Amino acid sequence: MSKMKKVLNILLGLLIIATVVVIILIIVKYSNNQANERALEKVLEQIKSEANINTQDVQEDQKTEIEYKGYKVVGTIKISKINIEYPILEITTSGSMKYSITKFWGDKINEVGNVCFAGHNNYDGTMFGKTKELEVGDTFELTDTDNITKTYKIFKKYITDPDDISVIETEEFGTREATLITCSNGNRERLILKAREEK
Repeated sequence: MSKMKKVLNILLGLLIIATVVVIILIIVKYSNNQANERALEKVLEQIKSEANINTQDVQEDQKTEIEYKGYKVVGTIKISKINIEYPILEITTSGSMKYSITKFWGDKINEVGNVCFAGHNNYDGTMFGKTKELEVGDTFELTDTDNITKTYKIFKKYITDPDDISVIETEEFGTREATLITCSNGNRERLILKAREEK
């Protein structure tokens, strides 16, 4: 066997091994995502159950705080068009973003001003993986810890640089606004969806 043929065989073997490793990693990530999705469904059930209890004249300081993976849940987001519903975790970190949608900026959910939410653009469509399908005019719902739900309508969709901090700004003062943020173009850009309360 010639030296060149040996080198080609070694390269082919390495390519096959690398392909198998990539496939295994994709399967593991998909399995982890699906396990997390099932756990989040249980959290949503708990939130709805607690909301029913908390509507029965329970004092503010007696309300049960719900946590997921050590992060406080501050509300939920539901986007019917792309069939997603998630608890919103109180803080955006590399750890919290592994588990659910997170509050990136702003005061409490459904208060006047702009509240920003971040979520991973997962290839399997989980988290904010399907938000690219949303268009101006589409709506989503935010429910806060007082179980008050507001509907928001998207008025702007654009791609920007990851360092663009203007996304946190309120576009129309005196209104309730919500901004959805996810990565795009291999994490080199950000997809931004800005919405305002629908009245």
